[in-house]
Amino acid sequence: MKKTVGLLSVIIMFGMTAYSLFYSAPAESDAKKATATTYSFEKKTSAKKKNAVQKALPDSNVKDWNLVLVGPKNKIENEVSESQLTTLSDNSHQVDSRIAKDYEAFSEAATKAGFPLVVVSAFRSVESQKEVFDTNVNGLINGNGMSEADATAKTKETITEPGYSEHHTGLAVDIVDQDWYNTYSTQVLDASYGDQPGAKWIAENAPKYGFIIRYLKDRQDTTGITYEPWHIRYVGKENAEYMTKHDLTLEEFLKDLSAK
Repeated sequence: MKKTVGLLSVIIMFGMTAYSLFYSAPAESDAKKATATTYSFEKKTSAKKKNAVQKALPDSNVKDWNLVLVGPKNKIENEVSESQLTTLSDNSHQVDSRIAKDYEAFSEAATKAGFPLVVVSAFRSVESQKEVFDTNVNGLINGNGMSEADATAKTKETITEPGYSEHHTGLAVDIVDQDWYNTYSTQVLDASYGDQPGAKWIAENAPKYGFIIRYLKDRQDTTGITYEPWHIRYVGKENAEYMTKHDLTLEEFLKDLSAK
């Protein structure tokens, strides 16, 4: 009986040793290899996604004429020459001649849809912008007794500093529909316009003709400008449709193009 017990003990010990040999936890180096493999796989997947996004981008370049960036932090480098401008069919506003045909087609479509457009502002020279800016500053100094510094700061809240307005490019147009213009002619450029049928039609259809709503709602941190549903900007049809589909500002789109 004792011999039998002893024999069983030996067999059990042998079995435990074998289990330990065959089923031991992975070595530290193996664990590290496993972790490294997973991380490498994740990086490859991320790279594939990034490449897919880049391939989906329009075949555009940040230096294209229709993608020039002018705004609160970006001063215009080369002002549009008179020879490069053309007068729209309303006979009172000018734009870069390269966008006139697309704008007129857009305007015609708006009329057919029941939202005839009124151009409030288009191209403005740096000189004319300076006159408007200085007039407002002087009015606040003389009329409100502000210091020049305070008057300048106050003016910047509503009027773009000369050289930093997108209207200098000839690619931007401020528009509203006729009904809104007739009803609110004294304060036609108001953010509440964005809730109107005409503004919604503009936002939905502008990209088909190469235009975007330049200053989107709640994107001031990116653009430096508050929501302006009336301000459209020409960027080209393919770019406009891509930016609208992906809810991108011009700044964000240019950043993606730069990483292409």
